[in-house]
Amino acid sequence: MTDGPFKNLKLGSCWKRLAEAVQNDAASLADCGAFASDALARHLVTTEHAKALQELDAHIARGQLELDPLGSIEAIFDHCDKTPFLEVLQKELLFRAANDTPLGDAIAPALDAAIDTQIGEARNRFQEECIRAQEAGELSRSAADRVREKIDSAFDAVESAKVCDALLSGKKDAFEKDLGRSDGVDEGMVRL
Repeated sequence: MTDGPFKNLKLGSCWKRLAEAVQNDAASLADCGAFASDALARHLVTTEHAKALQELDAHIARGQLELDPLGSIEAIFDHCDKTPFLEVLQKELLFRAANDTPLGDAIAPALDAAIDTQIGEARNRFQEECIRAQEAGELSRSAADRVREKIDSAFDAVESAKVCDALLSGKKDAFEKDLGRSDGVDEGMVRL
């Protein structure tokens, strides 16, 4: 857990770095954005998500004409473990298929929408915890305003397309180079 307003959130290490950065006055908005992008990529690049995307690719590669595209999508997701991200992706794909969009054409916008949903949910979690901390007296109003501003800036800076590329390529560390690591004595240290 981190100290400060986000200590009550159950965060993975990738999200903890973002929580520490938004509380640190020395962390720039660009740094916070890099931490948010990295955390989201690390959160989304999982074996469950890779399996679902591989099954979708394999289904599209078969190139068969589908009589029941909605049933095909549901069958693919039935073979995968359920995660909040995959549930949103499935809904987005079903919505597009119901509007006569071929599955191959529906995947990119559905992935974008699912990633944007994840960005919104992560932002809301951080914002809600900041509000809770302010109401509990753990943060002053001015400190909470600064933290909320950094949270918004961090999530506004997330490039959905790059997160999508990381997800499709299976690279959890796709944003590693953007995290402000430096050469020399402090090599490997995260700059905050």
